[in-house]
Amino acid sequence: METLYFSWEQSAAVLVNISPEEDKGYILPVLKEEGGWVEATPDQVKDFFIDGSRISKSEFENMFGVIGDNLPDLPVVT
Repeated sequence: METLYFSWEQSAAVLVNISPEEDKGYILPVLKEEGGWVEATPDQVKDFFIDGSRISKSEFENMFGVIGDNLPDLPVVT
């Protein structure tokens, strides 16, 4: 399962490859981290690439934190 990392509208965003046919995007809204990750709409995922910045995992962790450590875990995908 590959994960792509983004800075999008001043928020942390990720795109997780679930299977060869399915990807899911998640956003961690600014100042709402306690609410956890929110599933992105297909249009929001497209906007990750248009208005967001794809960044490396280390850049993501430096900017936002570590998923599962000081950021909430991503939702379990079944």
